[in-house]
Formats: sequence, C-alpha cells, structure tokens
Amino acid sequence: MYNLFPGLKQLLSYNKSNLTGDITAGLIVAILLIPQSMAYAIIAGVPISLGLFAGTFPLLMYALAGSSAYLSVGPVSIVSLLAFSGISGIVQADSSHFMELMVILTLLVGGIQLFLSLIKVGSFFNFVSYAVINGFISAAAVIIASNQISAMMGVSLSSYNDLITHAIEIIKHLPESNAYTVGIALGSIFLLLLIKKKYPAIPGAFIVIFTSIIIVDYFNLNEKGVAIVGGIPQALPAFSFHTPTLETIQLLFPVAFMITFIAFVESYAVAKQLANKDNERLDPNQELRGLGLANITSSFVGSIPVAGAISRTAVNYQSGAKTNLSLIVTALFMLFATLYLTPLFYYLPNATLAAIIIVAVANLINIKQLIYYLKNKISDAIIFLTTFIATLMIDIFLGLIIGIFLSIIIKLLKQ
Repeated sequence: MYNLFPGLKQLLSYNKSNLTGDITAGLIVAILLIPQSMAYAIIAGVPISLGLFAGTFPLLMYALAGSSAYLSVGPVSIVSLLAFSGISGIVQADSSHFMELMVILTLLVGGIQLFLSLIKVGSFFNFVSYAVINGFISAAAVIIASNQISAMMGVSLSSYNDLITHAIEIIKHLPESNAYTVGIALGSIFLLLLIKKKYPAIPGAFIVIFTSIIIVDYFNLNEKGVAIVGGIPQALPAFSFHTPTLETIQLLFPVAFMITFIAFVESYAVAKQLANKDNERLDPNQELRGLGLANITSSFVGSIPVAGAISRTAVNYQSGAKTNLSLIVTALFMLFATLYLTPLFYYLPNATLAAIIIVAVANLINIKQLIYYLKNKISDAIIFLTTFIATLMIDIFLGLIIGIFLSIIIKLLKQ
C-alpha cells in the first residue's frame, strides 16, 4: 500500500508542527486554482463546473499516489488546449459526442501514464531536449492567447488554424466588437498587471473577478451584450466508467500520447526542481503513476485531463507547504467552493476569464530562454525556433513532432 500510495505514509506519520504551513498554503493555492479551473475549462471547451471538478478529485488522488509534497495537480492551460485541439479535429466542439470523447481521452491519458510507470520508462523523458519543450509551450501560449481574443471582443471567430489567418480574421471583425466587453477585458488585464507589480502577494485574479462581477451586475452589462458565465451546477459529479471502442482508442491515441508526454514533462520538471531544493529524491515512475491515477479519477468524474501546474506548485512551496496535506486542503476547499460558492460567479464576464488566461500564459512565452540559446547554444536555438514556428503555422501536434525529430537528428549529428 505504501509503495502504491506513498502519500498515505506521509499522512499517517504526520508532524503536527507542519499544520499551519500546510493549511495556509493549501487555502492560498485554492484561491488561485478556482479562477484557473474555470478559465482552463473554457480552453478545453467544457462546462466550467467540470474544470472545478478537475481541480478537486484528481488532486486528492495525486496527494495519496504521488511522491511530491508540493505538486498542484489539476487543469493546466497547455493540456486543456491539446485536449480541445485533438477532439475538435474529430467532432464539432458543440456536439454531444465531444464530451464523451473528452472523458475517454482523459481515461486514455491516465491509462498510458499508468502503463509507462509499470514498465518504468519515466527516466526516458529526461533525454528529450528542453529546447523542444520551451519552443512548443511558447507557441501553445500564443495560440491560447489568440483563442481568447473573441471573448475579449465579444464576437464569434473561427477556430485557430494558423497565426496569420487568425490575425486577419481578428482585424476583419474589429468593427463588430462590443465596447463594454472590450472595456472589461482591457480593464481586467490592466488591474491584473498592476496588482502583480505592486502587490505580488495578493491574489489578483480573485480581486479582478469580483470587481468585474460587481460592475456587470450593478450596470446590467449582461443586457448590453456582455457575455457572462451564468449558472454553474452545484452538485457532486456522477462517477461513471466509459468503455471506449477500439476505433475510438485509435482516433484518440496520438492526442493522448502527446498529452501524456507534455503533462509529465511539465509536472516532473517543477516537482524535481523543488525536490532538489529539499535534497529529496523524486521517483519519475512514481510521478507517472500518480498522474495516471489522477487522470483516471478525472475521467471517472467526467472531467478533463490534468497535470501538475508550474505556477500553482511554486505558490504552494513559497506559501509554506511542508507535506501533501496542503494538497488535500486545496482539494477540500475546491470541493466546498464548487458546492456552495458557485452562485457568486453568476455575473462573471467571459472577458475577465479571457484576460486572466492571457496574463497567465504570457509568462509561458520563454523569450529569455531563446535569447540564451542564441548566445550560447545555436543548435538549441534552431530547435526552439523550428518547434515554435511549426506549431504556430502548421499544426499544434505536428509542431511538437517536428521539434522532437529535429532534436534527435541534431543530437545524432553531434555524435
């Protein structure tokens, strides 16, 4: 049991002196996770309530099965985008079949992660060039931000195909923009950046959310064309199991493997960095197992694929977390918020969530790393730029594959 659930061992031998730090950090991360869960559900093309569930039950499972005391598992922007891109390429995003495929994709991601942990291939991921990952994540951040422009303008735009086509469409629809929606979006971005610069310890997303809710409600802006979140179901999810057909597995497998790869690399990188700070050993295969069980749990509650979030994990560590109890505190507060606090978000404008997403993913565009590569490692700079451009201009999946193959070729040529 301890081998399968190392987190359980931590809890049973818990030192009460860590209690204050764990509770404080857990609550702070939950305040950060609530708006992120709602925003990343929108990126994935699913109801907001499912984003909240993805930040609850999978995190509880990871707290028991994972080996990191700090990794905040839940919905993340890159994985949500990959899931949406993969499934929307098979069925329409507004079809009933979309949600069924999303749940099966989540199950498939968990199954692959669990299988890879059993055959102990977690260490293989250490050999993938970080130039590929940095280039891909930077491009994905640009795509995510581009997809939020329609919510900021208050107009309907076609799905993202490539950067130039999407930019042209945005320019064409600029005259149709709703002035109130644009004002809320720009005001939200300004306030987020101001709080981040002047008061970095304050949860800016929460302040911006409730400020925008009050403004929309007071001035009845929802009656003037401002799109709002509306009612969010206040109920526990129905646990279910979807048995996929062989044809469905074949359709979703490439997407699932891509998500498995990106989710693990992002999660393991930040978890290992913090483990090194504490002089602790982190088992990559145990991390794969923990993420796999978390995704299987997310599938059972009908939600989206999850991974460890870099920003939330860093906040958890910096806020004084000492053990995995902080993760459980976050999950339980998320559950409380889902069941009792969702009516407060009725008048939340979609433009504010779009602003939160854009400000969050802007940090993922790694220009500093590219400059470092250009000065010190020109081969890594080529890999970064090739992956970045291919992802933006050709296809999000092909961009990553092109980057990986190029990095392998360059590595072989150096030998």
